[in-house]
Amino acid sequence: MEHPSHDIPEHEHGAKKSLKHSYSAENADDAEELFVVAKNRLLDVNNWDKTAETTSASFQLTDHHGKDLHRKAHTGDYIKIKIPGPGSKTGDGYDWVHIEQIAYDDYPDEHTEDILMQVRPCSAPTNNDEDVAHFFKEDATSTFIIERHGKLLVAHYYGRNEVPNTNMESPTDMVRNTVVAAGAIIGLSDVQWSNLIKGFLAFEE
Repeated sequence: MEHPSHDIPEHEHGAKKSLKHSYSAENADDAEELFVVAKNRLLDVNNWDKTAETTSASFQLTDHHGKDLHRKAHTGDYIKIKIPGPGSKTGDGYDWVHIEQIAYDDYPDEHTEDILMQVRPCSAPTNNDEDVAHFFKEDATSTFIIERHGKLLVAHYYGRNEVPNTNMESPTDMVRNTVVAAGAIIGLSDVQWSNLIKGFLAFEE
């Protein structure tokens, strides 16, 4: 079941991804406690690489000036992403996304709650270059959702409107973005996001 709060953008062009992982707790009370753990993992962006147990990318939360933040994510924050290989010249070596939305909803009568985080490619807050500093265009979105339905926890990843970002002044970045985006579109990023949402729900048996 999906509630109206799940504001996943319409898919209009480019590639799309929909990934899901679930975990069933012993009972609803345990699931409530585990949901809090999973929610904190989602908001703890700086440790996403550890949560995903992968070294393919690292993530750092920043403010609107590009200054590193060491706290849970808030709407309006930025995330700088370091992926293997050449970095984005436009992004001072990083790919950048902006956190457009973080929303939590609770439906006690239905024994359900959920949290959503949605990010979108953006220009780097560390310089005056207005070009989008990401291998996808700014129409692309990544939406993470963690839900609890009774004793069942479900983590989702939705990628929408994923189109290579080649409309920029830097020829080096044009080539780099084409190559990186092509890899992401054919599924190389699926491992990253799949491992991350599994990590949100990784609990000791």
